[in-house]
Amino acid sequence: RFDIVTAHLGTALLFFMTLLAIATALTPYRGTGTVDKLPWLGIAASGLVYGQCLLGGLVGSRWAAHQCFGLAELCNVMNSHLIGVVPPTVATLALVMVAWRTPALHPRLRRLANLAGVCLVFQILLGITTFRLRLQAEPLTVAHHTLGAALLGVLVCLTVLALRDRAIKPAPLPEMLSSQIPG
Repeated sequence: RFDIVTAHLGTALLFFMTLLAIATALTPYRGTGTVDKLPWLGIAASGLVYGQCLLGGLVGSRWAAHQCFGLAELCNVMNSHLIGVVPPTVATLALVMVAWRTPALHPRLRRLANLAGVCLVFQILLGITTFRLRLQAEPLTVAHHTLGAALLGVLVCLTVLALRDRAIKPAPLPEMLSSQIPG
């Protein structure tokens, strides 16, 4: 039954995200306080990727790619997953761009943002390949699901660290040297 399989996937991903959030929150980290909108972009991207993972699980469990003929019911499932690629892709790319443009961002956040971008590119390539093969290559389908979970994990870790970093106020800028010279 596809509904049980999808619910199982959703629960497993929630458990995975919870473990990552706890582990990341307990990791020693000294932020710079320069994250700006990064936490909110991370929350949005994580939520959208989670939803896309559930849609992908639904496509796989119902074999929608095999049974999509014309405008049949399973084509709606398949098309939802295909169209559903756009929001998480835009959110993840926005997160990566903001991270690149944020000065003095903690190196760990910058690395996680870069890793999210790399995961996204490979996820899209795997998705296109899986779609063209109509889910015929099971290892490819499993790799697509696994990479989606990895992207979700990277986004969750980045979001937790960005939320921790946000709580830190940036240090004030030092006064100009000329004001310290007696005149």
